[in-house]
Amino acid sequence: MGMANGNFFQNVIASLLGGNDPEAIKKRMLKNIAKNLSKTKFHFYKYSSDTIDISLPKFFYEIYKVISPAQIMFQNSNQTALKKAVINLSLTEKQLEYMDSFSEESIEAQSRDMEIKALQKKVLQDLNAFTASFDSNRITAVDATYTKLLLLSNFCTFDYYFLLKKFDSSLKEHDFNLQPKFQPSLKSSYISEDLKNFTAVAWTLPLEADWSDVFQLLKRLKGVEPITLNAWKKVLSRLKVIKERNVFEMMIQLISKNPGYKENIKGEEFHIMDDFISNVKKQAEEVVDSLKRKQTEGKIDGLLVQVFGTTSIDSLRNYNESSSGMFERKNFNGYIYCDPLRYLKQFLLDFTKRDMREISDILLVRGEWATQQLAKPMSEAYHQLLEVSENITVLDSKLAENGEYGVKLKTLLPRSDRDKEARNIINTVLGDANDEAARLITQAAKNYIVYDRNLKMALEDFVKVPHSELIINWKELDHFAEGNLKQMCVDAYKKIYLFVQLIQNFNISTREAEK
Repeated sequence: MGMANGNFFQNVIASLLGGNDPEAIKKRMLKNIAKNLSKTKFHFYKYSSDTIDISLPKFFYEIYKVISPAQIMFQNSNQTALKKAVINLSLTEKQLEYMDSFSEESIEAQSRDMEIKALQKKVLQDLNAFTASFDSNRITAVDATYTKLLLLSNFCTFDYYFLLKKFDSSLKEHDFNLQPKFQPSLKSSYISEDLKNFTAVAWTLPLEADWSDVFQLLKRLKGVEPITLNAWKKVLSRLKVIKERNVFEMMIQLISKNPGYKENIKGEEFHIMDDFISNVKKQAEEVVDSLKRKQTEGKIDGLLVQVFGTTSIDSLRNYNESSSGMFERKNFNGYIYCDPLRYLKQFLLDFTKRDMREISDILLVRGEWATQQLAKPMSEAYHQLLEVSENITVLDSKLAENGEYGVKLKTLLPRSDRDKEARNIINTVLGDANDEAARLITQAAKNYIVYDRNLKMALEDFVKVPHSELIINWKELDHFAEGNLKQMCVDAYKKIYLFVQLIQNFNISTREAEK
Protein backbone atom coordinates (compact mmCIF):
# COMPACT_ATOMS: atom_id res chain seq x y z
CA MET A 1 0.00 0.00 0.00
CA GLY A 2 2.85 2.35 0.89
CA MET A 3 4.53 1.57 -2.42
CA ALA A 4 1.30 2.33 -4.29
CA ASN A 5 0.91 5.64 -2.44
CA GLY A 6 4.52 6.52 -3.33
CA ASN A 7 3.90 5.87 -7.03
CA PHE A 8 0.66 7.85 -6.88
CA PHE A 9 2.30 10.98 -5.44
CA GLN A 10 5.25 10.69 -7.88
CA ASN A 11 2.81 10.55 -10.79
CA VAL A 12 0.91 13.59 -9.47
CA ILE A 13 4.14 15.60 -9.10
CA ALA A 14 5.38 14.47 -12.54
CA SER A 15 2.06 15.49 -14.12
CA LEU A 16 2.28 18.91 -12.52
CA LEU A 17 5.92 19.51 -13.52
CA GLY A 18 5.67 17.91 -16.91
CA GLY A 19 7.87 14.90 -16.16
CA ASN A 20 9.53 13.39 -19.23
CA ASP A 21 7.01 14.79 -21.71
CA PRO A 22 9.06 16.18 -24.69
CA GLU A 23 6.79 19.19 -25.13
CA ALA A 24 7.10 20.07 -21.47
CA ILE A 25 10.88 19.73 -21.63
CA LYS A 26 10.97 21.98 -24.72
CA LYS A 27 8.83 24.62 -22.97
CA ARG A 28 11.12 24.62 -19.93
CA MET A 29 14.15 24.98 -22.19
CA LEU A 30 12.55 27.88 -24.08
CA LYS A 31 11.69 29.61 -20.80
CA ASN A 32 15.28 29.28 -19.65
CA ILE A 33 16.48 30.73 -22.98
CA ALA A 34 14.05 33.64 -22.61
CA LYS A 35 15.34 34.22 -19.08
CA ASN A 36 18.95 34.26 -20.31
CA LEU A 37 18.05 36.59 -23.16
CA SER A 38 16.36 39.02 -20.76
CA LYS A 39 19.60 39.19 -18.74
CA THR A 40 21.42 40.75 -21.69
CA LYS A 41 21.06 44.48 -22.23
CA PHE A 42 19.62 43.82 -25.71
CA HIS A 43 15.87 43.64 -25.29
CA PHE A 44 15.09 43.04 -28.95
CA TYR A 45 12.45 40.35 -28.38
CA LYS A 46 9.35 40.09 -26.16
CA TYR A 47 8.86 36.45 -25.23
CA SER A 48 5.43 36.88 -23.64
CA SER A 49 3.89 38.34 -26.83
CA ASP A 50 6.32 36.72 -29.32
CA THR A 51 6.94 40.14 -30.91
CA ILE A 52 9.97 42.23 -31.87
CA ASP A 53 10.77 45.28 -29.79
CA ILE A 54 11.32 48.62 -31.57
CA SER A 55 14.94 48.58 -30.38
CA LEU A 56 15.80 45.91 -33.01
CA PRO A 57 14.91 47.98 -36.12
CA LYS A 58 16.67 50.94 -34.48
CA PHE A 59 19.78 48.76 -34.13
CA PHE A 60 19.69 47.78 -37.80
CA TYR A 61 18.86 51.34 -38.87
CA GLU A 62 22.02 52.65 -37.16
CA ILE A 63 24.12 50.07 -39.02
CA TYR A 64 22.28 50.90 -42.27
CA LYS A 65 23.12 54.61 -41.89
CA VAL A 66 26.80 53.84 -41.35
CA ILE A 67 27.24 51.37 -44.23
CA SER A 68 24.84 52.97 -46.75
CA PRO A 69 27.54 54.77 -48.85
CA ALA A 70 29.61 51.58 -48.91
CA GLN A 71 26.55 49.54 -49.88
CA ILE A 72 26.06 51.70 -52.98
CA MET A 73 29.76 51.41 -53.83
CA PHE A 74 29.85 47.62 -53.42
CA GLN A 75 26.59 47.16 -55.35
CA ASN A 76 28.25 48.93 -58.29
CA SER A 77 31.37 46.76 -58.04
CA ASN A 78 31.89 43.07 -58.69
CA GLN A 79 34.10 40.49 -57.07
CA THR A 80 36.52 40.41 -60.02
CA ALA A 81 36.98 44.19 -59.89
CA LEU A 82 37.63 44.09 -56.12
CA LYS A 83 40.14 41.27 -56.54
CA LYS A 84 41.96 43.16 -59.29
CA ALA A 85 42.04 46.35 -57.21
CA VAL A 86 43.52 44.59 -54.16
CA ILE A 87 46.21 42.91 -56.24
CA ASN A 88 47.14 45.94 -58.35
CA LEU A 89 47.47 48.19 -55.31
CA SER A 90 49.73 45.62 -53.64
CA LEU A 91 52.25 45.36 -56.51
CA THR A 92 55.64 47.07 -56.38
CA GLU A 93 56.89 49.25 -59.24
CA LYS A 94 59.16 46.42 -60.42
CA GLN A 95 56.30 43.93 -60.37
CA LEU A 96 54.15 46.37 -62.36
CA GLU A 97 56.97 46.66 -64.92
CA TYR A 98 57.02 42.89 -65.24
CA MET A 99 53.23 42.88 -65.66
CA ASP A 100 53.51 45.38 -68.51
CA SER A 101 56.18 43.27 -70.21
CA PHE A 102 53.89 40.20 -70.05
CA SER A 103 51.05 41.91 -71.95
CA GLU A 104 50.21 40.64 -75.42
CA GLU A 105 51.17 43.98 -77.00
CA SER A 106 54.56 44.02 -75.26
CA ILE A 107 55.44 40.43 -76.15
CA GLU A 108 54.39 40.96 -79.77
CA ALA A 109 56.54 44.13 -79.91
CA GLN A 110 59.52 42.22 -78.51
CA SER A 111 59.03 39.44 -81.07
CA ARG A 112 59.76 41.91 -83.91
CA ASP A 113 63.35 42.34 -82.69
CA MET A 114 64.00 38.87 -81.25
CA GLU A 115 63.99 35.26 -82.38
CA ILE A 116 61.06 33.33 -80.94
CA LYS A 117 63.34 30.94 -79.01
CA ALA A 118 65.23 33.85 -77.42
CA LEU A 119 61.93 35.59 -76.62
CA GLN A 120 60.55 32.42 -75.04
CA LYS A 121 63.67 32.14 -72.87
CA LYS A 122 63.48 35.81 -71.83
CA VAL A 123 59.78 35.63 -70.93
CA LEU A 124 60.40 32.47 -68.88
CA GLN A 125 63.27 34.15 -67.00
CA ASP A 126 61.12 37.23 -66.30
CA LEU A 127 58.24 35.04 -65.12
CA ASN A 128 60.55 33.22 -62.71
CA ALA A 129 61.85 36.55 -61.35
CA PHE A 130 58.27 37.86 -61.06
CA THR A 131 57.15 34.75 -59.15
CA ALA A 132 60.17 34.88 -56.85
CA SER A 133 59.34 38.49 -55.91
CA PHE A 134 56.30 37.30 -53.92
CA ASP A 135 57.31 35.92 -50.53
CA SER A 136 54.87 33.97 -48.36
CA ASN A 137 54.33 36.88 -45.93
CA ARG A 138 53.27 39.25 -48.72
CA ILE A 139 50.98 36.65 -50.25
CA THR A 140 49.36 36.01 -46.85
CA ALA A 141 48.91 39.76 -46.24
CA VAL A 142 47.25 40.37 -49.63
CA ASP A 143 44.97 37.35 -49.19
CA ALA A 144 43.98 38.63 -45.73
CA THR A 145 43.17 42.12 -47.05
CA TYR A 146 41.05 40.69 -49.86
CA THR A 147 39.24 38.37 -47.43
CA LYS A 148 38.31 41.29 -45.16
CA LEU A 149 37.26 43.42 -48.14
CA LEU A 150 34.99 40.69 -49.50
CA LEU A 151 33.46 40.01 -46.10
CA LEU A 152 32.90 43.75 -45.66
CA SER A 153 31.20 43.80 -49.07
CA ASN A 154 28.94 40.88 -48.07
CA PHE A 155 28.05 42.61 -44.81
CA CYS A 156 27.33 45.99 -46.44
CA THR A 157 25.23 44.52 -49.27
CA PHE A 158 22.94 42.66 -46.85
CA ASP A 159 19.41 43.93 -47.59
CA TYR A 160 18.88 46.18 -44.54
CA TYR A 161 16.26 48.20 -46.42
CA PHE A 162 14.08 45.10 -47.04
CA LEU A 163 14.29 44.22 -43.34
CA LEU A 164 13.54 47.76 -42.13
CA LYS A 165 10.59 48.18 -44.50
CA LYS A 166 8.82 45.52 -42.46
CA PHE A 167 8.84 47.96 -39.54
CA ASP A 168 8.16 51.14 -41.54
CA SER A 169 6.56 50.72 -44.98
CA SER A 170 7.10 54.44 -45.80
CA LEU A 171 10.90 54.17 -45.42
CA LYS A 172 12.88 55.40 -48.46
CA GLU A 173 16.09 53.65 -49.49
CA HIS A 174 19.33 55.51 -48.60
CA ASP A 175 17.29 58.51 -47.39
CA PHE A 176 18.17 59.50 -43.83
CA ASN A 177 16.65 62.99 -43.73
CA LEU A 178 13.46 61.87 -41.98
CA GLN A 179 13.41 59.85 -38.79
CA PRO A 180 11.69 56.50 -39.46
CA LYS A 181 8.49 55.57 -37.64
CA PHE A 182 9.04 51.96 -36.73
CA GLN A 183 6.14 49.74 -35.72
CA PRO A 184 6.64 49.08 -31.98
CA SER A 185 5.70 45.39 -31.99
CA LEU A 186 5.98 43.18 -35.07
CA LYS A 187 5.24 39.44 -35.05
CA SER A 188 8.61 37.74 -34.69
CA SER A 189 7.96 35.20 -37.48
CA TYR A 190 8.29 38.05 -40.04
CA ILE A 191 12.00 38.51 -39.34
CA SER A 192 13.17 35.01 -38.38
CA GLU A 193 14.85 34.36 -41.76
CA ASP A 194 16.27 37.89 -41.83
CA LEU A 195 18.07 37.25 -38.56
CA LYS A 196 19.55 34.00 -39.90
CA ASN A 197 20.67 35.75 -43.09
CA PHE A 198 22.20 38.61 -41.14
CA THR A 199 24.19 36.35 -38.81
CA ALA A 200 25.39 34.38 -41.86
CA VAL A 201 27.22 37.52 -43.09
CA ALA A 202 27.92 39.29 -39.78
CA TRP A 203 29.54 36.38 -37.93
CA THR A 204 32.00 35.68 -40.74
CA LEU A 205 33.58 39.08 -40.10
CA PRO A 206 36.89 38.97 -38.18
CA LEU A 207 35.55 41.26 -35.46
CA GLU A 208 38.88 41.82 -33.73
CA ALA A 209 41.04 42.19 -36.85
CA ASP A 210 42.91 45.34 -37.91
CA TRP A 211 40.82 46.89 -40.69
CA SER A 212 43.08 49.87 -41.46
CA ASP A 213 44.51 48.18 -44.59
CA VAL A 214 41.01 47.75 -46.06
CA PHE A 215 39.98 51.34 -45.43
CA GLN A 216 43.28 52.68 -46.80
CA LEU A 217 42.71 50.59 -49.92
CA LEU A 218 39.13 51.89 -50.32
CA LYS A 219 40.35 55.48 -49.98
CA ARG A 220 43.07 54.93 -52.63
CA LEU A 221 40.54 53.21 -54.85
CA LYS A 222 37.64 55.66 -54.52
CA GLY A 223 39.37 58.81 -53.29
CA VAL A 224 37.09 58.90 -50.24
CA GLU A 225 36.25 56.59 -47.35
CA PRO A 226 32.69 55.26 -47.83
CA ILE A 227 32.77 54.45 -44.11
CA THR A 228 35.08 56.05 -41.57
CA LEU A 229 37.26 53.59 -39.71
CA ASN A 230 36.02 54.90 -36.35
CA ALA A 231 32.38 54.40 -37.30
CA TRP A 232 33.18 50.88 -38.50
CA LYS A 233 34.97 50.06 -35.25
CA LYS A 234 31.84 51.07 -33.29
CA VAL A 235 29.71 48.74 -35.44
CA LEU A 236 32.18 45.90 -34.88
CA SER A 237 32.26 46.55 -31.14
CA ARG A 238 28.48 46.24 -30.85
CA LEU A 239 28.38 43.16 -33.06
CA LYS A 240 31.07 41.52 -30.95
CA VAL A 241 29.00 41.90 -27.74
CA ILE A 242 25.85 40.56 -29.43
CA LYS A 243 27.76 37.59 -30.82
CA GLU A 244 29.49 36.79 -27.53
CA ARG A 245 26.17 36.84 -25.66
CA ASN A 246 24.41 34.72 -28.33
CA VAL A 247 21.61 37.31 -28.55
CA PHE A 248 20.48 36.50 -32.10
CA GLU A 249 20.95 32.77 -31.62
CA MET A 250 18.64 32.83 -28.57
CA MET A 251 16.13 34.98 -30.45
CA ILE A 252 16.03 32.48 -33.34
CA GLN A 253 15.64 29.60 -30.87
CA LEU A 254 12.65 31.33 -29.26
CA ILE A 255 11.04 32.52 -32.50
CA SER A 256 11.38 29.11 -34.19
CA LYS A 257 10.43 27.27 -30.95
CA ASN A 258 13.55 25.22 -31.47
CA PRO A 259 15.79 25.27 -28.37
CA GLY A 260 18.31 23.04 -30.15
CA TYR A 261 19.04 25.57 -32.93
CA LYS A 262 22.75 26.42 -33.15
CA GLU A 263 24.54 28.96 -35.29
CA ASN A 264 27.15 27.08 -37.27
CA ILE A 265 28.98 29.91 -39.01
CA LYS A 266 32.71 29.70 -39.60
CA GLY A 267 35.07 32.46 -40.61
CA GLU A 268 36.11 32.41 -44.25
CA GLU A 269 39.47 32.86 -45.93
CA PHE A 270 39.97 33.68 -49.60
CA HIS A 271 43.23 33.00 -51.42
CA ILE A 272 43.79 35.02 -54.57
CA MET A 273 47.54 35.50 -54.98
CA ASP A 274 48.47 31.95 -56.00
CA ASP A 275 45.81 31.94 -58.72
CA PHE A 276 46.85 35.44 -59.82
CA ILE A 277 50.52 34.45 -60.21
CA SER A 278 49.55 31.23 -62.02
CA ASN A 279 47.25 33.14 -64.39
CA VAL A 280 49.95 35.72 -65.19
CA LYS A 281 52.35 32.89 -66.07
CA LYS A 282 49.71 31.05 -68.09
CA GLN A 283 48.66 34.12 -70.10
CA ALA A 284 52.26 35.14 -70.89
CA GLU A 285 53.13 31.60 -71.97
CA GLU A 286 49.98 31.42 -74.11
CA VAL A 287 50.94 34.65 -75.91
CA VAL A 288 54.42 33.26 -76.66
CA ASP A 289 52.93 29.93 -77.76
CA SER A 290 50.46 31.76 -80.00
CA LEU A 291 53.28 33.75 -81.62
CA LYS A 292 55.28 30.56 -82.01
CA ARG A 293 52.27 28.86 -83.60
CA LYS A 294 51.67 31.77 -85.98
CA GLN A 295 55.33 31.78 -86.91
CA THR A 296 55.23 28.03 -87.52
CA GLU A 297 52.07 28.40 -89.62
CA GLY A 298 53.80 31.13 -91.61
CA LYS A 299 56.82 28.86 -92.15
CA ILE A 300 54.55 25.98 -93.15
CA ASP A 301 52.68 28.13 -95.69
CA GLY A 302 55.98 29.37 -97.11
CA LEU A 303 57.36 25.84 -97.41
CA LEU A 304 54.11 24.57 -98.97
CA VAL A 305 54.40 27.19 -101.69
CA GLN A 306 58.07 26.29 -102.33
CA VAL A 307 57.36 22.55 -102.41
CA PHE A 308 53.93 22.38 -104.10
CA GLY A 309 53.45 25.87 -105.55
CA THR A 310 50.29 26.29 -103.44
CA THR A 311 49.01 26.07 -99.85
CA SER A 312 45.90 24.18 -100.96
CA ILE A 313 46.64 20.47 -100.66
CA ASP A 314 43.96 17.80 -101.07
CA SER A 315 42.88 15.94 -97.94
CA LEU A 316 42.82 12.17 -97.65
CA ARG A 317 39.45 10.51 -98.19
CA ASN A 318 38.92 9.40 -94.56
CA TYR A 319 41.86 10.46 -92.36
CA ASN A 320 40.96 14.17 -92.55
CA GLU A 321 39.92 17.11 -90.38
CA SER A 322 36.24 16.84 -91.27
CA SER A 323 36.04 13.22 -90.08
CA SER A 324 38.18 14.08 -87.07
CA GLY A 325 35.63 16.73 -86.03
CA MET A 326 33.00 14.03 -85.33
CA PHE A 327 35.26 12.56 -82.65
CA GLU A 328 36.55 15.87 -81.27
CA ARG A 329 32.97 17.02 -80.63
CA LYS A 330 32.61 14.00 -78.31
CA ASN A 331 35.94 14.81 -76.59
CA PHE A 332 38.12 12.28 -78.38
CA ASN A 333 41.53 13.22 -79.79
CA GLY A 334 40.44 12.56 -83.36
CA TYR A 335 42.97 12.34 -86.20
CA ILE A 336 45.96 14.39 -85.07
CA TYR A 337 48.27 14.11 -88.12
CA CYS A 338 45.87 15.11 -90.91
CA ASP A 339 48.10 17.87 -92.32
CA PRO A 340 51.51 16.17 -92.39
CA LEU A 341 50.00 12.93 -93.71
CA ARG A 342 48.19 14.64 -96.60
CA TYR A 343 51.31 16.66 -97.42
CA LEU A 344 53.32 13.41 -97.47
CA LYS A 345 50.77 11.65 -99.69
CA GLN A 346 50.77 14.58 -102.13
CA PHE A 347 54.59 14.73 -102.20
CA LEU A 348 54.78 11.00 -102.84
CA LEU A 349 52.36 11.37 -105.76
CA ASP A 350 53.70 14.62 -107.25
CA PHE A 351 57.43 14.17 -106.73
CA THR A 352 58.51 10.74 -105.51
CA LYS A 353 56.61 8.75 -108.14
CA ARG A 354 57.59 11.15 -110.92
CA ASP A 355 60.80 13.20 -110.54
CA MET A 356 62.45 10.87 -108.00
CA ARG A 357 61.49 7.86 -110.11
CA GLU A 358 63.24 9.33 -113.15
CA ILE A 359 66.39 10.22 -111.20
CA SER A 360 66.38 6.80 -109.49
CA ASP A 361 65.98 4.97 -112.81
CA ILE A 362 68.97 6.86 -114.23
CA LEU A 363 71.29 6.74 -111.20
CA LEU A 364 70.37 3.40 -109.63
CA VAL A 365 69.38 1.32 -112.65
CA ARG A 366 71.54 2.68 -115.47
CA GLY A 367 74.37 4.00 -113.33
CA GLU A 368 77.48 1.89 -112.93
CA TRP A 369 78.45 2.23 -109.27
CA ALA A 370 81.93 1.38 -108.10
CA THR A 371 80.27 -1.26 -105.90
CA GLN A 372 76.57 -2.07 -105.55
CA GLN A 373 76.93 -1.68 -101.79
CA LEU A 374 77.41 2.07 -102.31
CA ALA A 375 74.08 2.31 -104.15
CA LYS A 376 72.17 0.17 -101.68
CA PRO A 377 71.15 2.88 -99.07
CA MET A 378 69.76 5.18 -101.77
CA SER A 379 67.96 2.30 -103.52
CA GLU A 380 66.40 0.99 -100.29
CA ALA A 381 65.28 4.48 -99.24
CA TYR A 382 63.52 4.98 -102.58
CA HIS A 383 61.72 1.62 -102.52
CA GLN A 384 60.65 2.10 -98.90
CA LEU A 385 59.14 5.46 -99.85
CA LEU A 386 57.04 3.72 -102.52
CA GLU A 387 55.85 1.29 -99.83
CA VAL A 388 54.92 4.23 -97.57
CA SER A 389 52.69 5.57 -100.34
CA GLU A 390 50.83 2.25 -100.53
CA ASN A 391 50.57 2.00 -96.74
CA ILE A 392 48.97 5.47 -96.49
CA THR A 393 46.28 4.26 -98.89
CA VAL A 394 45.81 1.10 -96.79
CA LEU A 395 45.46 3.15 -93.57
CA ASP A 396 42.98 5.53 -95.18
CA SER A 397 40.94 2.59 -96.49
CA LYS A 398 40.79 1.04 -93.00
CA LEU A 399 39.01 4.20 -91.82
CA ALA A 400 36.33 4.05 -94.52
CA GLU A 401 32.79 3.19 -93.31
CA ASN A 402 33.25 -0.43 -94.42
CA GLY A 403 36.93 -0.62 -93.41
CA GLU A 404 38.46 -2.49 -90.46
CA TYR A 405 38.64 0.63 -88.26
CA GLY A 406 35.71 2.50 -89.81
CA VAL A 407 33.11 -0.18 -89.00
CA LYS A 408 34.07 -0.14 -85.30
CA LEU A 409 34.08 3.64 -85.13
CA LYS A 410 30.74 4.00 -86.90
CA THR A 411 29.10 1.37 -84.66
CA LEU A 412 30.51 2.56 -81.34
CA LEU A 413 30.40 6.37 -81.70
CA PRO A 414 26.60 6.72 -81.08
CA ARG A 415 27.03 4.68 -77.83
CA SER A 416 30.12 6.47 -76.58
CA ASP A 417 28.25 9.01 -74.40
CA ARG A 418 26.83 6.32 -72.13
CA ASP A 419 29.09 3.29 -72.71
CA LYS A 420 32.55 3.47 -71.12
CA GLU A 421 33.74 0.33 -72.94
CA ALA A 422 32.70 1.87 -76.27
CA ARG A 423 34.79 4.96 -75.44
CA ASN A 424 37.79 2.80 -74.58
CA ILE A 425 37.59 0.91 -77.88
CA ILE A 426 37.23 4.16 -79.87
CA ASN A 427 40.25 5.61 -78.05
CA THR A 428 42.24 2.48 -78.91
CA VAL A 429 41.22 2.53 -82.60
CA LEU A 430 41.98 6.25 -82.96
CA GLY A 431 45.28 5.74 -81.14
CA ASP A 432 46.21 2.89 -83.49
CA ALA A 433 45.33 5.01 -86.54
CA ASN A 434 47.37 7.97 -85.26
CA ASP A 435 50.31 5.73 -84.35
CA GLU A 436 50.28 4.25 -87.86
CA ALA A 437 50.13 7.74 -89.39
CA ALA A 438 53.04 8.87 -87.17
CA ARG A 439 55.11 5.82 -88.13
CA LEU A 440 54.52 6.38 -91.84
CA ILE A 441 55.45 10.08 -91.63
CA THR A 442 58.55 9.37 -89.52
CA GLN A 443 59.60 6.49 -91.78
CA ALA A 444 59.18 8.63 -94.87
CA ALA A 445 61.14 11.54 -93.39
CA LYS A 446 64.04 9.25 -92.49
CA ASN A 447 64.11 7.72 -95.96
CA TYR A 448 63.98 11.14 -97.66
CA ILE A 449 66.96 12.21 -95.53
CA VAL A 450 68.90 9.06 -96.50
CA TYR A 451 68.01 9.51 -100.17
CA ASP A 452 68.93 13.21 -100.11
CA ARG A 453 72.23 12.57 -98.34
CA ASN A 454 73.21 10.02 -101.02
CA LEU A 455 71.98 12.30 -103.79
CA LYS A 456 74.30 15.00 -102.46
CA MET A 457 77.20 12.50 -102.46
CA ALA A 458 76.36 11.65 -106.08
CA LEU A 459 76.37 15.36 -107.03
CA GLU A 460 79.74 15.82 -105.34
CA ASP A 461 80.98 12.80 -107.31
CA PHE A 462 79.64 14.29 -110.54
CA VAL A 463 81.93 17.32 -110.09
CA LYS A 464 84.93 14.98 -110.07
CA VAL A 465 84.28 13.60 -113.57
CA PRO A 466 86.34 12.08 -115.18
CA HIS A 467 87.81 11.07 -111.79
CA SER A 468 84.53 10.15 -110.16
CA GLU A 469 84.60 7.50 -107.45
CA LEU A 470 80.93 6.52 -106.93
CA ILE A 471 79.43 6.35 -110.44
CA ILE A 472 81.76 5.48 -113.31
CA ASN A 473 79.54 6.26 -116.34
CA TRP A 474 78.37 9.82 -115.60
CA LYS A 475 78.81 10.97 -119.22
CA GLU A 476 76.54 8.23 -120.53
CA LEU A 477 73.86 8.89 -117.90
CA ASP A 478 73.33 12.49 -118.99
CA HIS A 479 71.88 11.20 -122.29
CA PHE A 480 69.06 9.36 -120.48
CA ALA A 481 67.78 12.52 -118.78
CA GLU A 482 65.08 14.65 -120.41
CA GLY A 483 66.95 17.76 -119.25
CA ASN A 484 70.29 18.48 -117.65
CA LEU A 485 70.94 15.57 -115.24
CA LYS A 486 73.00 17.61 -112.81
CA GLN A 487 70.32 20.33 -112.61
CA MET A 488 67.64 17.68 -112.13
CA CYS A 489 69.59 16.26 -109.18
CA VAL A 490 70.20 19.73 -107.72
CA ASP A 491 66.48 20.58 -107.99
CA ALA A 492 65.48 17.23 -106.47
CA TYR A 493 67.96 17.66 -103.62
CA LYS A 494 66.53 21.13 -102.80
CA LYS A 495 62.91 19.96 -102.99
CA ILE A 496 63.49 16.96 -100.72
CA TYR A 497 65.37 19.20 -98.25
CA LEU A 498 62.44 21.66 -98.20
CA PHE A 499 59.89 18.88 -97.74
CA VAL A 500 61.79 17.41 -94.78
CA GLN A 501 61.87 20.93 -93.26
CA LEU A 502 58.11 21.12 -93.76
CA ILE A 503 57.49 17.81 -91.94
CA GLN A 504 59.85 18.79 -89.10
CA ASN A 505 57.48 21.64 -88.19
CA PHE A 506 55.05 19.03 -86.85
CA ASN A 507 55.45 17.23 -83.53
CA ILE A 508 55.21 13.61 -84.65
CA SER A 509 55.32 10.83 -82.05
CA THR A 510 53.71 7.46 -81.36
CA ARG A 511 52.35 6.27 -78.02
CA GLU A 512 55.29 3.90 -77.72
CA ALA A 513 57.73 6.78 -78.21
CA GLU A 514 56.00 8.81 -75.49
CA LYS A 515 56.29 6.03 -72.87
